[in-house]
Amino acid sequence: RQQRNHQQQQQHQQQQQQSNGGGRWKGNAGGGRFRNGGGGRGPKNEREQGPMGNGGEENQRQVEPVSSAPERKERRPNGYQRQRARQEKLEANIISKCSQREKLIRELDSCRVECLVCCELVRPTQSVWSCLNCYHILHLNCTTKWANSSRSDDGWRCPACQNVSKEIPRDYYCFCGKQKNPQYNRSDVAHSCGELCGREDLCEHPCTLLCHPGPCPPCQAMVQRSCGCGRTKKPLQCSQKDDIACEAICAKPLNCEIHTCQQKCHVGDCAECGETLEHECHCGKQKKQVTCTVSNLDNTRFSCEAVCDAQLSCNKHACTKVCHAGPCGECVLSPSLVTSCPCGKQAIVKGERESCLDPIPICKAVCGKQLPCGSPGARHVCSAKCHLDECPPCNKTTMVKCRCGHMDQQIKCKQLQTRADDARCKKRCTRMRSCAKHKCNQECCIDYDHICTKTCSQALTCGRHRCDKPCHRGSCSTCHRVSFDELTCECGAAVIFPPVPCGTSKPPCNKPCSRQHPCSHPVLHNCHAEPNCPPCVVLTTQHCYGKHEQRKTIPCYQGSFSCGLACAKPLPCGRHTCIKPCHENGCQSNAAEPEVCRQSCTKTRTTCAHQCKAPCHEGDCPPDLPCREMVEVTCECGNRKQMRTCHDFSNEYRRITSAQLASSMQEMQRGGSVELSDILGTGKPKSNKTLECNDECRTLERNRRLAIGLQIRNPDLSSKLQPNYSEFLRTYAKKDPALIKMIHDRLSELVKLAKESKHQKSRSFSFPVMNREKRHVVHDMCSMFGIDSVAYDAEPNRNVVATADRFKSWLPSMSLLEVIQRENGQRRVIVPNLNAWGRTANSSSSVAK
Repeated sequence: RQQRNHQQQQQHQQQQQQSNGGGRWKGNAGGGRFRNGGGGRGPKNEREQGPMGNGGEENQRQVEPVSSAPERKERRPNGYQRQRARQEKLEANIISKCSQREKLIRELDSCRVECLVCCELVRPTQSVWSCLNCYHILHLNCTTKWANSSRSDDGWRCPACQNVSKEIPRDYYCFCGKQKNPQYNRSDVAHSCGELCGREDLCEHPCTLLCHPGPCPPCQAMVQRSCGCGRTKKPLQCSQKDDIACEAICAKPLNCEIHTCQQKCHVGDCAECGETLEHECHCGKQKKQVTCTVSNLDNTRFSCEAVCDAQLSCNKHACTKVCHAGPCGECVLSPSLVTSCPCGKQAIVKGERESCLDPIPICKAVCGKQLPCGSPGARHVCSAKCHLDECPPCNKTTMVKCRCGHMDQQIKCKQLQTRADDARCKKRCTRMRSCAKHKCNQECCIDYDHICTKTCSQALTCGRHRCDKPCHRGSCSTCHRVSFDELTCECGAAVIFPPVPCGTSKPPCNKPCSRQHPCSHPVLHNCHAEPNCPPCVVLTTQHCYGKHEQRKTIPCYQGSFSCGLACAKPLPCGRHTCIKPCHENGCQSNAAEPEVCRQSCTKTRTTCAHQCKAPCHEGDCPPDLPCREMVEVTCECGNRKQMRTCHDFSNEYRRITSAQLASSMQEMQRGGSVELSDILGTGKPKSNKTLECNDECRTLERNRRLAIGLQIRNPDLSSKLQPNYSEFLRTYAKKDPALIKMIHDRLSELVKLAKESKHQKSRSFSFPVMNREKRHVVHDMCSMFGIDSVAYDAEPNRNVVATADRFKSWLPSMSLLEVIQRENGQRRVIVPNLNAWGRTANSSSSVAK
């Protein structure tokens, strides 16, 4: 087809050139070349030259002008472009109306099918594989590689539709699957066998087309279909799923099997009978409405549980039975039924009682009826005279023995509630029942097996029902209930047909999940029965909570993230920004007072140069709030150093200045002169030398004076002993002084933290990973500080952890580097401050080597 289109295009160009008089013309003075429809026009007399007239072959042979300008590219005529555009538009309209099968056939004929794995065109002679779900055509080798690389326990997914397949394709078959390795035939569709398709995808009729790609067309076979009531039949195509309904009444028998359906002809089951029946109780006092069912039609009477109260045959007394079926019976006082006195010892003379209302004669003998009391072999009898009512209570006692044998005693017959041989004690049985879960707890128990009469009520494996069997040992059996409805997966593709046992899980489905997802990314999981879909793990580009930075590796389900930087959002106070790490939601954590800022005030105090540090507040800082900033105070010579709060330091300074002011006032009273700036405190800034010198300070001052007087260079003024560092440490310090300084600084900080700690007995520090020689250095240095050191982990990740005890660790008087410098003569001496002893020194100097 491409060759034919190319030939048609060449013929069309030749016709256009012939109709326009050729393409090149001989010029005059300029010697240029011109094209019709191009850029220049030649003189008319020159265009008419030549014996052939308008553009003959002879004129074309004579045209050989020489021009220095390059020849411009020939442009296509506008008419040809419009024709091609119309053809492409027509072809696009035809393709848009084609089915998937026709589109695949067109693409196979023109070799435009592209493999989704390798992105190469599928050739007619190559082995292919077609997905049975989306009908995409791929290379067989590419499909096999794809399946092997992405296979899991559930199978492998089609790269186009994500349909899961169990088996990996190995062989090349035609589209209908009848022929293996089909040969390419130009007269047939590529990769087809040329025979009838014969597939039965949606119905029982085979496809009548030749072997083809894509889905089979709708079945065109004609079948007879009946309407819902079955009276009308109509021929329809097999592929048509329309329901047939006539205009007649359905008239199918309803569930009561008496009434019929009065709806119009419909598909499916008829509704239940909506008629109601009126049932009457046996005594005729109550009536109720019931639905029309087979069981309600069979039983038209019921018991209202009230007294019958119907007139007996004597027409003088009423029935005392509960509402019952059948006749009430004869009156119990009828003369035909009562033939003797109440005790039965004297017969009634015939004719003495003529109706049930006549009194029953009573004799004067003892009643003698057996009472429920007494032993089983010697029952007590009534000692009263013949009487109509029940016998009076017995005044005797009965020997009672319970069933279990726990009770054996004499009980008054009045208190005896049962027979003597059926007495029950109050002792509860403590044995376990047959289920081994419950105790018997029955009073006066005589059971041997102790059968549990409770219902099990344990949840069955189905999770919906409970076991209704008697309580038993072991696990419950499976739920015996079944459902006669189809059980489908979420998308409806997989079906389990009834009967379906209760508790059956939804069938597994290999189709992609069809639920609505919060994102638009491709679904990578199958249809599932769980209420929530797995989170989408596609990497997306998201900003952090505070919009500080953007990352491209955030899972879709996460939404956003914390970058770890300070939030820096302005707080409601307007003076601070949020210092929390990048977070979501509001910056204030106090839900009760979200507008209250909890940060410290950063304003400078008026009394000192420190920050306020009080909770954020409006207006000026409170002057009465003491400053808690730590400042370093020293003695006059600088030997003693302590850390105190600014508030305590100010109080101490005011105390000292007050004492100085008092002494100055005394000096003024004696007639001496006083510097006003010292009294008013405006001459110089507040000094931090508020500590008093001790004996050690005096010793150092004396040593400094001796060193100056004796002109000793670089003297050791300290009274402390020099630490005895090992030869290994001295040698290593000369080789790597930077490491020695780092270890000394870390250990010094560790000891200071341990000494300043109030609630912890010790502090620890973990050194980075080191080799054996450096770990040896750390261990030796720790011993000089009184610090315990232990090495952890295996090589090459072994490191040392140092632990300083608050009471056992110390700071050496000199570091290892200072000892080496002193040994080498590189020492630095501070000139003594003579003001510490009340003398004035105009200058100070430093002496060094």
